[in-house]
Amino acid sequence: MKVKAKAVISDGSPDVAAGESARQAQPLMGDDVTLLEQLTAPHLAARQDFSAAFVAMNRIKEVLRVDAHVPVAPVFTLCEQVVASPAYQRQKQAYFLYQAAAEALQLVALRPGPGGRSGDRRRALALLNSGMDLPHEAPRRAMAEALGMLPLAVDKVPVASDPAAEGVSASLDGLPQCDGDWLAGYNIHCVKGWVWQGRSLLAETRSGEVLVVKCLRAGEDPAALCRESAWMDYLRGLPELVGRPFHIPQPLVHRQGGLVQAPPDAPPPPDGTALHPKRLAMAFLASTTYFHYPNETEDHRRLNDRQVGEILSRSAWLLGRLMAMGIAHTAPIPLFHNRAQRHRREDGGRYRWTHAGRLDRWLASCRYPNFGASGLRDFEHFEVVTGRARRRYEIIGSHLISLLLVAGSYFRGKAPDRIGHDASGQPVDTRDLFDRELLQAMIGDIYRAYYEGFTGDALTADAPIRPVPLADRMIEEMGVDRHMEEILRVVDQDAMDRPTFTSFLEARGLPRKVALRKTKGQRDIVLMTGPHLGGFNQPISLPELIDFAAAGAARCVAGRFCLEQDRLS
Repeated sequence: MKVKAKAVISDGSPDVAAGESARQAQPLMGDDVTLLEQLTAPHLAARQDFSAAFVAMNRIKEVLRVDAHVPVAPVFTLCEQVVASPAYQRQKQAYFLYQAAAEALQLVALRPGPGGRSGDRRRALALLNSGMDLPHEAPRRAMAEALGMLPLAVDKVPVASDPAAEGVSASLDGLPQCDGDWLAGYNIHCVKGWVWQGRSLLAETRSGEVLVVKCLRAGEDPAALCRESAWMDYLRGLPELVGRPFHIPQPLVHRQGGLVQAPPDAPPPPDGTALHPKRLAMAFLASTTYFHYPNETEDHRRLNDRQVGEILSRSAWLLGRLMAMGIAHTAPIPLFHNRAQRHRREDGGRYRWTHAGRLDRWLASCRYPNFGASGLRDFEHFEVVTGRARRRYEIIGSHLISLLLVAGSYFRGKAPDRIGHDASGQPVDTRDLFDRELLQAMIGDIYRAYYEGFTGDALTADAPIRPVPLADRMIEEMGVDRHMEEILRVVDQDAMDRPTFTSFLEARGLPRKVALRKTKGQRDIVLMTGPHLGGFNQPISLPELIDFAAAGAARCVAGRFCLEQDRLS
């Protein structure tokens, strides 16, 4: 490929937002020179000109996109030089140069063709993989994203019904009550009265199973419960999940669908539980271990180390296996950056680990995880992610973070009252509750199981785990409650009416008399709601967790990608 060059390189910073200047830039020098050789001439990296390297790398990406036969040896040379140069690491926009280099290597890995192309692919993937071990955050992030967003041939596109909201609302009248008469049609006979578990009513049955009536909260969309019923029905028919214990409840439906009315003889719900005014609910039969969590805090319900490790690794495998099928559980635990602002933020305050912000109320998020002794739970949070590479990458990272947080909460559950600040105002130190070697083993087992579930293959040396430093940092940050503050901004107070404002403060630990005396909208209010991982509106205090999520998700995707390519060659 021959070109004629006309332009020179500007000394200004690259326009990374638009990207057009990089795409339209002309080759750097001389006539009758192969473009890639010209762009990657050794003197370019030696000059350490950031702008020149950025424009060159983006031009290389364009060449790779349009020419599937151009030699790529110069690409490897320049990418290695870019990543190794200390001068680039100091640039404010260094990430965008590393991103361009990572995307160029990704394009090499995706080039079609047999024979020698497989060698190019392996080298490109090896360079991306090694980049995730660099000491600087910018190249690590760029290389992980390029690997994590490799396209995959999903096993099959899942087909599960997802009722439209309008279809549900048309059938809200005349729903059957979940009482003895209706249950008799299923040959279900309860042997004890109803008890509350969160927002669900539970009753033991003669068959030994548990009847669960999951009630809709006030303000929630009834479609969520219908969606959960549909996913239960769909997942019960999947033979691919056989091999690991996973109890999928049996939804109880009728001609109008999966919605019922809560039993009229049920006791009042717990304080603070606001239910839908029409008492809408769904009913299903579940295992007696459906509500048995790996991090129980009550002594008579706590599991031993071996049982907890088994639940964590099995849940990791199940989450990974479903992801490989294009089905994501989007909330193994609820992760938030800022719960207080969830109603006015476009993202609902949900945690985006790729932004590495503080993690809100991590220990509270782990209290009732959506996985336990019976397998995965809360099927309303399932989502089809086929064909959305970035979404898949971010969800895998969230899965790994969730599993590790619950592992940490298991140790804190040994002394649930040791939390916050002591009488002298110092952070409570619970590091003595942690078993360092056990936590290391949990980290390794979780990742190996997730990798196997997602790729269908055992973890190899190309996807290393380093649990020792991560375990040490987890103990340091999860074991000491340094970050307890949450700030309720005036703008968030103004969005509440007075009863909501008072209830909000009470839910965060203020006595009712104190909450009633607070003036709404006058000034920001500091609340002690932690522990959090990081100060309010600050970065996460455990960045090693983010690194683990990024590298772990990337290596899962890369591992499956390599297996798929090997089958094609």
